[in-house]
Amino acid sequence: MNMTQNPSNSKFKVPPLQVIWGVAVAFVILLILIVWAYYAQPLSEVLSPFWNNNLVDVLVLIPAVIAATAGTLCAGQFEKGEIPYRIWQAFAIGLWLWVAGEVSGMIYDAIYWDGTYPDFRVVDLFWLSGYIFLGLSLYYQVRSVYGGKNKRQRRLYLGIVAVALLIAAGLTNLAEKAGLGEGYDWIILFITVLYPVFDLTEGGTAIWLSFLFGRGQWSRPWWGLILFAMADGIETFYWLGGYDYIPTVAQNVLDFIAVAAYPAGYMVAGLALLASYFILRYGEDSGLWKVKKHL
Repeated sequence: MNMTQNPSNSKFKVPPLQVIWGVAVAFVILLILIVWAYYAQPLSEVLSPFWNNNLVDVLVLIPAVIAATAGTLCAGQFEKGEIPYRIWQAFAIGLWLWVAGEVSGMIYDAIYWDGTYPDFRVVDLFWLSGYIFLGLSLYYQVRSVYGGKNKRQRRLYLGIVAVALLIAAGLTNLAEKAGLGEGYDWIILFITVLYPVFDLTEGGTAIWLSFLFGRGQWSRPWWGLILFAMADGIETFYWLGGYDYIPTVAQNVLDFIAVAAYPAGYMVAGLALLASYFILRYGEDSGLWKVKKHL
């Protein structure tokens, strides 16, 4: 890929740096709006009960689509034979699958609004498939860091996956012994616990790579997964019945963190991917990346 700027791109209608700041400010406003809508339910007298309940989901869909679109733009800056193309293509597919999960979740809400939700839904297939592609993206990133193609890289990737599965299985067993998630099959509990474990595993691995190899800019899109881990961990704790063991004040604090961290995960990933896109497309002229000059 050639990061040399095109003469035709030398003048911006809106400089990339201003675009990033504009999107960041818009995300902050949107995050405040999401939290406000969750607690105040300001349109309860205007919207139907279904749409009032799903107003936050609709607002969350905005940064989700922006993040997936930015990931697609990043992938488009590379040739199909390049490893970075595989990295960002897999990442973008993972995010689009999560967007599909968001939409299908609202569809399920409409179908089962007055009924009982099934234990396992198509939504879970979208989410788990998204994790698979995000994990594949991280695998390609690890390969690009180590270089070459050998069994050591595959063992590393498979080892990370195996550790995540073992941790999720162990936590599921602990939850069962503690009486959490009573009435649900083990596999359903396992899938529920698997979400925050995958978030932490993939996000933690990306951050580890950024510190170890100094590739902060290209690992930042995964940082959003740490926020997803916080939100998913709290949701899992609530779903398993953990709120019955903590005081109301602690419940309120956890609710606030989950409500804010979830959309913030998309926002962090979206901003990082958008910045990466501008850097890839315009290089130093983007105002987001500076080439170190050697004397």
